[in-house]
Order: sequence, then structure tokens, then C-alpha cells
Amino acid sequence: MDTSRKRWLASFSLLIAFVLAANGGYLQGATPQAVNPGFNFEGIEAFWTIATVLESDTEPSEAQWKAFFAAPGYERLADEFGRSYFQNALRAVFMPSQGDLEAEMVRTYAERGGFLGWYTPLVIDGFREASENREWMAGRVRELKTHPYLEEAAGYALEYLPDEAVDAYPAVNFVVFNDSRGYTPLIMGITGDDLAPSDLECLERQGHDRHLPFLLLMAHESFHMYRGQEMEIELPEPGHPDYALLWTLDQMTNEGIGDLIHRKRLYYGDGCMAGTERAAGMHREQLAQPATIRIVDAILSEMAAEPDVAGMLGGQLQSFVPQSGHPTGFFMANLIEEELGTGAIRDVVRNPFEFFKLYNQAALENGEAPVFSPEAMAYLANLQEKHSIVAEGR
Repeated sequence: MDTSRKRWLASFSLLIAFVLAANGGYLQGATPQAVNPGFNFEGIEAFWTIATVLESDTEPSEAQWKAFFAAPGYERLADEFGRSYFQNALRAVFMPSQGDLEAEMVRTYAERGGFLGWYTPLVIDGFREASENREWMAGRVRELKTHPYLEEAAGYALEYLPDEAVDAYPAVNFVVFNDSRGYTPLIMGITGDDLAPSDLECLERQGHDRHLPFLLLMAHESFHMYRGQEMEIELPEPGHPDYALLWTLDQMTNEGIGDLIHRKRLYYGDGCMAGTERAAGMHREQLAQPATIRIVDAILSEMAAEPDVAGMLGGQLQSFVPQSGHPTGFFMANLIEEELGTGAIRDVVRNPFEFFKLYNQAALENGEAPVFSPEAMAYLANLQEKHSIVAEGR
């Protein structure tokens, strides 16, 4: 790396450190803690520290990697994905001598199939986008310190919850990543600005500002956290014969309703991103969901007929339902909202079995959407009795 490049990287690292330490100034008399208590940006600082080392074509020391994975947000993501996964993705993007690693990672995980098969290119693209948008991200951190995201996000989340208010706003760990997680604390990933000028003009015409897309994403993740505080079912431990099925049903419920908060407002109807390529992809996905639901129904019916292999079939169903339940769950949640209203969703939000019952009711009202068979619903009813917290009196 030439000397001018090293100087630029050093200057940029100082800029990031300054931004992370500085108070915001958009709200008179406000401090970051007063506006958004619990926001933590140490993960972003840790990311640029490790990226700077990698860009010099130097392998970070074990102590440097340890510091990165100890940063709030990345510690939990490393538990989910594994340290080596993150290390290789970062090397692929930032180390000049590792130019072939990206293709190798994408090919390896595509051959294995499953979640990481389609997700890995998004992770790598997100890191690359962040590398190309460093100055924008520094400004984004300043905005995050001064705009009242937590209060507004809670309001959107409560639209789909029976609660009248929240006891506390969530703690949030910000990281450089292509995705977010509804963990406790929340993990919010940022990589770059995906708002086109036309998107901003549309938002302003509708009485919003540029904060709305990120605000709705935070509301989506906040919804997951608030929903999880008082669940009506109890998931068994991984390895239990019912675990894979119940995990899948809950994901479809959780992500489907969460996407009503975020995706429906932005990418459907008069949403300001409804004309984007991403929206077109979502719309195409929805066309496939009736067929997906029919296959889910067939597997559930087979599980009812062959209980000895139900655990294996549940694992196959978990692998089959796309994108951890997002598109299929959204199809179901949207149909419920369109046919029965948002209030009906609030009544079942913490119980995936009741969500499936309500979907069947909405599908019958609709007359065209696929309906789950009596055999499938009877099988789910037995599982509900088995795993219901309310039924067991806990």
C-alpha cells in the first residue's frame, strides 16, 4: 500500500473515532444518551480498526481479532455465524492478496445450500458497500446520535402488539453488516445509503423525511424484541423432534408480521420504494408463496400421517421455507391484515399456532388463497396443546 493511502486510512480512523466520541447537534440541548439511550457504536469503531489492518495486506494478530469479536454486536453475530466465517468475509473484501477468497466462499456455501448459500453474497456485498461509503457512514453515525429513533420505532412496533406502551426502549448495538437482528440488545447493521433522490422526493411528498426507511427497519427489529417478552408458546431445545417445525412456524409468524411494519410500507402500494428493483424481486417472491404454502401443507399432513418421521420432515420443512420465513410469513400476515384487519393480528401475535388458524380464516374469506388442510391443522392443534405456555399454566 502506498504512503498516501496509509495516511488517508489513518486520517479516516481518527475521523471515525472523533465522530463516535462527539455529541450530536441537531437537537438543541440534547445529548446522544438523552435522545437514544442505549445506542452503542463500539462495533463500528472495531470494524474500521480491523479493516484498516487488513487493507495493509496484513493478517490481524490474535489479539486484534479477539478485540473485534468482543465488540458489542459482533460478539453475538460470531456466535451465530462463527468467527471463521466473518474472518474470511472480511479478508475477501479488504485484503488485496485474498482476491480469490470471495469466489471460493460464495461457491462453497452455495454448494452446501441452506441459509448461507444465498446469504453469503449479501454479507460480502455489504462489507464492500461499507468500504465505498465511509464518509457517508461517519455522517450516519452523527444522525443516529441526534434523531429520536427509539421512541418513534416503538410507536410503529406497537401497532402490531397488544401492549399499550413499552416499559423501556431497547439497547442497540450498531455494526457494519448487511442485516439486523432482533436480539437483546438489538443489532442494527449499516453499510451505505440506498436512498435515491426520487425516494427522498417521494418521502417528502408523503410528509416523511429521509429517516423513515431506517426507522421502520428499527421498528421491525424492535417488534421482534417486544414480541418475545411474553410468548404464549415455548420452543423446545434444538434437537427435540418438534424443534425445527416450531422454529419455522414461529419464524413465519415473527418475520411475516415484522415485514408488515417495514416492507409493506416501503415496497408495496404507494410506498416510496415500490418502483425499485428490490421491490420487484419481493413482488415476484409473493407470486410463488401460494405454491410454497401448498407444499408446507403437504409436509404437515405427512407429519400427521407418519409421526415416527415427523422430526426429519420438520427439518426438511425448515430448509424448504425460503429466507427464514420472510416471504411466506409476509404473504400470510398481509392476507390476514387485508381480510381481517390489523387488530386481528394483535390478538395472535405471540402464538404461531393461532396465527396459522387466523390465516386459514382469512384465506377462506379471500376465496383464492390456499387453505391449510384439516389434517395439517389438527396436527398443529396437537402441537399447540403440547407446547403452549398458557395451557401448561406456566
